[in-house]
Amino acid sequence: MISKVREQRILQYGSEYFPIKLPAIDAGDFVIYDIDNSAELEAARKYKPLDFVEVTNNDTVDIELTLDFKDTFLVPKGVIKTISERSFFCLKVKNIGTAATTANKIVLTLQRMPITTDKYIRTFQLGRRGIF
Repeated sequence: MISKVREQRILQYGSEYFPIKLPAIDAGDFVIYDIDNSAELEAARKYKPLDFVEVTNNDTVDIELTLDFKDTFLVPKGVIKTISERSFFCLKVKNIGTAATTANKIVLTLQRMPITTDKYIRTFQLGRRGIF
């Protein structure tokens, strides 16, 4: 019964934000953050999978963000990119520039978003009728 209440609370309110300031990444190199294994995401484990990521690239190089080793997104220098409604357990950030990134200039902000009324109806009500 307790897990059902907790699940409803997560659906209604989502999780807190989990910010990660990236270390320096050499040109062509990458870092991986796995919810189950990364110390930076220890508090996020109880909310997995996460479904929101905002990348703030205040550096002078372009990067690639890959979710679960499937979906890849370009994040150019000086851009804030938001990706939502894609569940993921793992992130890979690759430096595709010709110079190393500067530590703490690129920030990832992760979250499990609260469920919207529309999404709730689509998932739980229409799904019961065999529509989805």
